[in-house]
Amino acid sequence: MSTSTATSPETTRRSSRVRAQIPIRIVSLSPEVSFSEHCHTLVVNLEGCGVRLLRPLEPGLAVSLEEMPCGRSVRAEVANCVPLGENGRYWLVGIALEQPENVWCISPVPPDWEGKPLPEPELPPAPSQEQKNAEWPYSLFSIKGEAHPGRK
Repeated sequence: MSTSTATSPETTRRSSRVRAQIPIRIVSLSPEVSFSEHCHTLVVNLEGCGVRLLRPLEPGLAVSLEEMPCGRSVRAEVANCVPLGENGRYWLVGIALEQPENVWCISPVPPDWEGKPLPEPELPPAPSQEQKNAEWPYSLFSIKGEAHPGRK
């Protein structure tokens, strides 16, 4: 487990994203919002998916994901919605499942989908003193301008 205190989306995501174009139908469960659209997922994980839609949906809207690959329907909620491009023709909609699970029938699954932690990324080895001495000295810069090693 990482001890990093960073809070980027990558560090707060609970499961790996998988790029997958899975056909689904999204249906509003709210009587105030009439919406039903066939689309494809762009990315999926255990907590939900991202889809491209022709119209925006309000975050918090309860939806049903239907015509799923495993032949079932699941309840979910719109988590976020952002325009794609500048013309407002398409919207990227993030959808959060009520219960985290592999409703996408992805197989094989990433290790963390099975409860196994992902391996920590390997850092490149630190350069040796020989490598440091062989570096081009004039590639060092400071806020005052060019740095000249050996000059004071």
